[in-house]
Amino acid sequence: MARGADLFDEEDELYTGDLEADACVICTSGAYRPRLPDPPQVSIPAQGAPVPSVSQLAADARVFERENQALRAQYELVSVNNAGMAVHASVLHDRNLAFLRRAHEGCREGMIMLENTLLSRERAEQECVALQDRVAGLRDRAGRVDAAVARRLASEDATAEQYHALQDQFAASQALVTDLTAQVAAAHPSASSASLAQLFAGQGERDDAPGSRPRRATA
Repeated sequence: MARGADLFDEEDELYTGDLEADACVICTSGAYRPRLPDPPQVSIPAQGAPVPSVSQLAADARVFERENQALRAQYELVSVNNAGMAVHASVLHDRNLAFLRRAHEGCREGMIMLENTLLSRERAEQECVALQDRVAGLRDRAGRVDAAVARRLASEDATAEQYHALQDQFAASQALVTDLTAQVAAAHPSASSASLAQLFAGQGERDDAPGSRPRRATA
């Protein structure tokens, strides 16, 4: 059986206040402490000594009788006290057993709580690892999105530069066409007019020919 010091940390954990008021008289009133009897008041003569008078012997007998009665009363009180101490020990024993059962129940409940706490901690650690993996995945996706946005911005910048370059080339081409047209018109004005008249006349003959498609209205 486990000792009390193994079940409780403090020495005063088991105190008499835990006992019921009517469970043990010793706990409520205290234990009787027997004392040693007083030395006899009569001096017993040694062997071979002269015998005193009869009256002295009678007086000594009465003193011995009173001392014997006092010792008997003290013996009876000690016997009653011993019986009370036995009851007290029995009550304390039963109370200690009750404390032991309570300690065992508390230990069992504590072990169950500890097991539940460990399981909760394990689940929390698993959830934490899952959240860390999820955060890492989200960061990876965010990095890929940032890279795609950067590539798109770079592509838009390159496209804008190409568009402006094409606009400049188109403007230069238009200017060149205008310049060349002016030069051609200035170099052959009569030939250009005759060629345009012949072109319009030929187009009109083709439109009037049988089986030709109807002319589209011009705006």
